[in-house]
Amino acid sequence: MSEIDSIIVNQTESVYLVSNAHLDNRQQLATELGIDVNALCDGDIIMSAYEHWGVDTASHLLGDFVFIIWDKNKKELYCARDHFGVKSLFYVIQNSRVILSNEHQSLLVDGLFIEKNIKQDWLESQFLPLTGNEFLSPFDSIVTLPAGHQMIVNCEQHDVSPYWSLESKPLPALSDKEYLCHLKKLLTIAVERRLVSNYPLAAELSEGLDSNAVVGYASELLNPKALFTMSFDGVELNEQNEKAWRPVYQEIFDAMTLWPNVKPLWSTSCDPIQKSGAHSEHFGGPSSMSSWFDSRCVLASEQGCRTILSGWGGDHCVSGYGDEYVYELFSQAKLLTLYQYLIARRKRGRGGHPLKSLILITLEMLFPKLYKHVTKKRNNLITHLNSLVFNSILKDHAIPNVTLLMDRVRRTYQRRTVKERDFSELIHVGVQSRITSTEICARRYRCEFRYPLLDKELIEFAYNLPSHLKSKNGVERFMFRELLKGKTTERIRLRAKADVLVPDHPVSIKQEAEQYFKEVDKHWTSEFDNIFKRERVIELCKTHPHVAIRYLQTIKSLQEHFVQGNIHL
Repeated sequence: MSEIDSIIVNQTESVYLVSNAHLDNRQQLATELGIDVNALCDGDIIMSAYEHWGVDTASHLLGDFVFIIWDKNKKELYCARDHFGVKSLFYVIQNSRVILSNEHQSLLVDGLFIEKNIKQDWLESQFLPLTGNEFLSPFDSIVTLPAGHQMIVNCEQHDVSPYWSLESKPLPALSDKEYLCHLKKLLTIAVERRLVSNYPLAAELSEGLDSNAVVGYASELLNPKALFTMSFDGVELNEQNEKAWRPVYQEIFDAMTLWPNVKPLWSTSCDPIQKSGAHSEHFGGPSSMSSWFDSRCVLASEQGCRTILSGWGGDHCVSGYGDEYVYELFSQAKLLTLYQYLIARRKRGRGGHPLKSLILITLEMLFPKLYKHVTKKRNNLITHLNSLVFNSILKDHAIPNVTLLMDRVRRTYQRRTVKERDFSELIHVGVQSRITSTEICARRYRCEFRYPLLDKELIEFAYNLPSHLKSKNGVERFMFRELLKGKTTERIRLRAKADVLVPDHPVSIKQEAEQYFKEVDKHWTSEFDNIFKRERVIELCKTHPHVAIRYLQTIKSLQEHFVQGNIHL
């Protein structure tokens, strides 16, 4: 798997295993397998599990893991990846060979002769506002094992199948207070599981609910042991950024008064947050990954930390907004309750006039075509995505079916229940892609990110809770806010999303986009004319500069690898 991972062999030397794992249910496995796990590493436990359960092993594991097993007697390869893809696994099946690694660049060494044609799906994922969940290699021949899946390869089959899926399950009939009490218990366990480390611990911290929850619970569990934190790009307040960032930083400073053992880490460096093609060399191919995480990884590693806790992924389910509750109330014909909810929501500064909102919900649910006509001039998410898709920088031949792609996007965001929304956010919208990118960045600094709010047991419970707990009395993210009592400031705990402080960037984003284009244009060749619409890139720098910068970073990375002969266009 990597240079620091060792191969584990069973006693009969018939099974070989390599893994990168943090198992969260070691004691449970010890009981089920009848073994003493105190002197065993996680790889040893997975080996024992395989000898007991065979290819059902993955379904018995909890935590962040990826493993590869070769069974010599069966002449069979068995591998699996954890439930949400915190650990990565890439593979190639080519010329009767199976090559696997958790490091993408390991599959690209010269001696393996891996084909390096650019993947069509990768181009679409990078230059269209699609919402795919899977992290794609840019190369046709390299495949990513999906999260929550296992693969079996032998002489007869090459089978990739899920060993777990997120399902709707009835919960015991409890009071709201009892539900919240159990949710708090599971959140505490989820955080505690990820505090196991032989090194100091660090955590990301912003003024948002999710990171405050992770830091609030972790600091309490660790006290008096220190918890180091990194915020945004890690640069401390100075004369250049104080005007823009002081209000945001003050939010964090106020919260820190509640956490005596939290030690903030700051840098005096003012290097740009994003650099085109960051981690491209470490990744082994063209990359859209920015260096957004670098400053935090550097600060953590300098302090000797190997584990960075992150609240990312919380609002995909555990701290979800619950806004789709209004559709559920309408479907249940609870119109008075719905109207009262809309009034309460309006008082929080969210949503439009209650009566107008009720009329729009009625049109959307009963007369979708009329609703679409009435709201067609609204600058909503679908309208924005539609504009980017139909005005793509990709040449027409590079997009097989624009209408089909846009239909897929619409279906992703057409949610009529809270569960539909949470399932879509967790399974279809970018979780694996973001987490894999983060892991690739962190490995460069010998660090890893861990995500308490993506704990399997926590998510399964939160996903099945009644919708009214997720958005109650007009308060979005209600149940999660209840769990934050005493863990952060009341200002952070109770505020609406629109109340989050976002400073203006001192540098014009349009100027930054234009500068990126000048750099890319210097190396523009006919090969890139065959893929991209140059005039559309210029237009995008003016109309959507944030998007243009991201696209141009990726194009620049493509150019660098093309010049070096590392890719085929």
